[in-house]
Amino acid sequence: METIQIENVDIPIKSDNVNLKGSIYFTSRTPQKAPWIITLAAFGGHRKTKFIKTYNERFANAGYYVLSYDHRGHGETLKETGELFSKRGYQMYPKIYSDINEVMSWILETQSERLLDDKIALFGRSLGGAIILTHGFLDTRAKRLIALAGRYDYEIHRIKFPKETIKKISPKYFLKKSSSNNERILIFHCRDDDIVPFENFTHIKEHLGLNQENSIIFETGAHSFRGHRDEIFEYSLEFLKKL
Repeated sequence: METIQIENVDIPIKSDNVNLKGSIYFTSRTPQKAPWIITLAAFGGHRKTKFIKTYNERFANAGYYVLSYDHRGHGETLKETGELFSKRGYQMYPKIYSDINEVMSWILETQSERLLDDKIALFGRSLGGAIILTHGFLDTRAKRLIALAGRYDYEIHRIKFPKETIKKISPKYFLKKSSSNNERILIFHCRDDDIVPFENFTHIKEHLGLNQENSIIFETGAHSFRGHRDEIFEYSLEFLKKL
């Protein structure tokens, strides 16, 4: 296994004068031009949490450039945006979702010398999965989407979001059925997930019209996918080879 190299970056969201704090992972064997994977952390997590860091390193060792960043109100980006559940928290929450489009634009504009054929993939769990299945789904620059334990409808959630906010963050308002979805999308869920109930997985699968091989179910593992992280990587790597 190669030594991981980490390049810390600021990703500017010019419209709000905010910099998302990010890190690019690669190794000495990463080709000059390679596909990129953007990894998206769960709610309350950040780019240095073990789950994200582990996959960053694995994908980097597999030959990809991997970019992870701290959402608004999370990790080091919190210093720029303030707490998520402050007075302006609800205004910030939808922007956490739409930031993915700005992050992809940043890669295309500033990393073109390292990006192979505009190949960008998204990988994320929980909140990260929901971001992928909303603004990530609509953005055709994201060629492959891998979503773990994504929530389908935020109307049924412990946090009571305003209706107008829900329409900006629930995948149910973004997803569309298409024959190309099975070429582009891979989803995972554990049946015993006590954070994002399994019904969310069923709704996403049906809404997108995904085949069984694109919608992987584990009977146990809960929200953290305990005991299945190696399998997730192998499934994902095989899926990404078609990128």
